[in-house]
Amino acid sequence: MFIYMIAIGNVQKRLLLAGAKNIKEIFGFEVRISDVPVYYRDAYDPKRGQFIANKILDRMRAVELPSMLKLIGITDVDIYEDNLNFVFGIGELGGRCALVSTHRLFHKDERIFFERVFKEINHELGHTFGLLHCKTPGCVMNFSNSVFEVDRKGRDFCSKCKSKL
Repeated sequence: MFIYMIAIGNVQKRLLLAGAKNIKEIFGFEVRISDVPVYYRDAYDPKRGQFIANKILDRMRAVELPSMLKLIGITDVDIYEDNLNFVFGIGELGGRCALVSTHRLFHKDERIFFERVFKEINHELGHTFGLLHCKTPGCVMNFSNSVFEVDRKGRDFCSKCKSKL
């Protein structure tokens, strides 16, 4: 079984490769990067100038790849969900698909930028493995409402969340 990673929009190949390495380190699964296209332009909300995260996730649900355990999409577009100004990502609780947006995670220091993306990848994949938000400071499953909060947490799971995985 594999975790597949796809780019949705304009995402650097280097970020995908580094993200795949991160997933292997944290989750222990082999990762395959696929270039399967996911049409996402119809998820654009012109009133907000953002994309509806769940609409992109709906498109991802239709993707079938050999021996696919999970599918994580990385996008550069700004995404949101109802009643929220934006989201860094979205993951199906106990499901197959997750989406992470790099749009609000950018930092001119590539190391910080990549680390932020890794944290959100791990967080959203955590949801697909059935994990809820965690109150433990530093746990990657801690909810983040700002990049400051993303920067404060680690990229790994606390012992309690790890045991649930």
